[in-house]
Amino acid sequence: MFFIPELLNLQQCTQVRELLARGRFVDGKHSAGASVDYRKRNLQGDVADPAIAEAQKLVFDALNRHPHFAVLAMPRHVRPMVFNRYDVGMYYHDHMDHALLAGDPPIRGDMSVTVFLSALGEYDGGELVVNSDGPEATAVKLPQGHAVVYSAATMHKVNPVTRGTRWGAVTTVQSRIRRADQRELMGLVAQLTSWVQDVAPRSPEEDMANKLYTNLLRLWDEA
Repeated sequence: MFFIPELLNLQQCTQVRELLARGRFVDGKHSAGASVDYRKRNLQGDVADPAIAEAQKLVFDALNRHPHFAVLAMPRHVRPMVFNRYDVGMYYHDHMDHALLAGDPPIRGDMSVTVFLSALGEYDGGELVVNSDGPEATAVKLPQGHAVVYSAATMHKVNPVTRGTRWGAVTTVQSRIRRADQRELMGLVAQLTSWVQDVAPRSPEEDMANKLYTNLLRLWDEA
């Protein structure tokens, strides 16, 4: 799990929220699947609505431009954003995101992303709880415009909202690196390589770092 502070700035958050206020929302349980729809009670942006589509592009582009996301997630495919609205009493109980998602091409769900679009003072409850079925459960509630990326293979939930409205955007990512432990190592090596390039440019150590990163990528990348 890693965080992306200020994925969206205040102006972008305001723009997205204005679009969502104009957009059409439908019952979110229809996208959950018949086997788990009883766990889900929220509203979901209708992708056929032009305002929702415009908001999708704004958040999607911000995510894909972010260097932190590129280095640590190493995305191959990113699904279009889905916007969720949780009013008082709404929730999404324990669930796991789909392993394979329909599309052209189909996407393997390696990581999930949640972008928080409400200010912390706008609502109570509504925490995203990752690893919600185990002893290492982590409750996440971030400032407006911040995002969290976590393994799609973990059970997670959204706690009931007790005051206000929680707005958020979610998506699923297929990484170029299938295994989470290898993705973590690639992220560490990428950050180390960047540091060496800044501190010791044109040095033998820079050559070593570049060689390490390049050959690990060659070994693990799923072309």
